Amino acid sequence: MKVGLLFPMSNVYPGIGLDFMDGCNSLFKQQQINDITIVKEGIGLGGIEKEVYLKAEKLLISDDVDVLVAYADEKVLHVLHPLAMATGKILLVVNPGANYPLNWITQPTVIHLNLQHAFLCRLTGALAAASENGKAALATTYYDCGYLQSAAMVSQFMEKGGSIEYNYINRQEYNNTFEINALTDFLAAQTDCNNLLCVFDTLPASLFYTLLNQYNRPLHLFVSPMMLQVKAITVITDPASYTVDGYLPWYPEMTTTANDEFIKACSRPATIFSLLGWETAQVLQALLQHGDAANGEAAVAHLKATAIHSPRGTLQLDAVTQFYIAPAARYSLKAGATTPQIEWITDLEKEWHAFTAIPTEGAVTGWTNTYLCY
Repeated sequence: MKVGLLFPMSNVYPGIGLDFMDGCNSLFKQQQINDITIVKEGIGLGGIEKEVYLKAEKLLISDDVDVLVAYADEKVLHVLHPLAMATGKILLVVNPGANYPLNWITQPTVIHLNLQHAFLCRLTGALAAASENGKAALATTYYDCGYLQSAAMVSQFMEKGGSIEYNYINRQEYNNTFEINALTDFLAAQTDCNNLLCVFDTLPASLFYTLLNQYNRPLHLFVSPMMLQVKAITVITDPASYTVDGYLPWYPEMTTTANDEFIKACSRPATIFSLLGWETAQVLQALLQHGDAANGEAAVAHLKATAIHSPRGTLQLDAVTQFYIAPAARYSLKAGATTPQIEWITDLEKEWHAFTAIPTEGAVTGWTNTYLCY
C-alpha cells in the first residue's frame, strides 16, 4: 500500500515531523508491517492553500498513492475535497483539533483523526459554568484565540449560564518580558470573579502559571489541553494557590498496556505528535488488512466497523461525522496539592453528537496554519 503524507513544520515545535514519523514507524516496526510505503511532501506551516493543493495533487495523481494523509487544518481542507472526490481515495486528516468544520457535512472518502482540542475545551467550559458563581474572565493569547477552541469553551460556558466578565488577550513575546498585569488589575478590582477560562499553548502556559502563583489568590483555572502538557503543568513545583481543571486527550503516565507499548516502542521521547503518528499507522494498518484501500468509500465503511486500540483507549470512527471519537482524561489539581486527580472518561459519544449538532453561525476568522505550527 502506497501512502502519501503532507507533513508540517513548526518553529516552536521543531521536532513535530520527526515525532510524527517516529510514532508511525514505531508502530510499523512493532507490528512487523513491511507492506506500507510512505511518500512525503512538506507543506511548511500548512496555511498556504495553493502549496497544500499542489503537493496533494502530486501525491494523488503523479505518485498515484492509495491513501493521502494530510497533517493540516480544517480551514484549508476545502481545496483538497475535490481531489479526494475525483480520485475516490481516502483522505485522512490529522491535526490537534483546535478548529472544527464550519459545517459537519461529510465528504464520502474524508476521515478525521485528531486530539479533539476544541471538543475538550467545550467540556471544560461546561465544568466552569457549574463552578462557584458562574462568573469568569477569559485569558488567552493572540495566537491561541485564533482557533475555534476558545469559542468552543466560551460558548458552552455561556450556554450553561456562565457570564464572561473580562477578556484578556496577551500579545507579548514568550520570554522574561511576559506579564499579565492587565489581568491581575482586573481581578483586584472585581473580587467576586475567581474563575478563569484559559487557552494557552505550552510555553505561554508555563509563564502564565508561574506569574499567577506569585499573585497568590485562590483562583479556579479551567484550562485547554495544551496547558496540561507536562512541560506546562510541571512548572507548578510548589503547591499553587489556585485550582486547575480541564480535559486532555492523552496522559503519558497512564498505566495501560497499550500506552506502555507505545512509549517503549518510540525511539524518541513520546509526545502528542508521536501519538498522532502511531494512531495514523494503526488506521493505515486497518486499511492494509481491509485489502482495498484505493477504493475509498468501501475502505471508509470498513473503518467505521473497526475499532482502533490506541494508547489513549479505543478510537471509533463516528458514522455521522467521520471523525474518530476517543476517550479523554479529566484532570484536576486542587489548590495546595502537588498530585493531580485523573479520571478517564471512556464514553463521550453523546457529548460529541451534541457538539457536532450545533451550526456554526456568524463570521469566522482566524489562522489558516495548523494549530501549533507557528
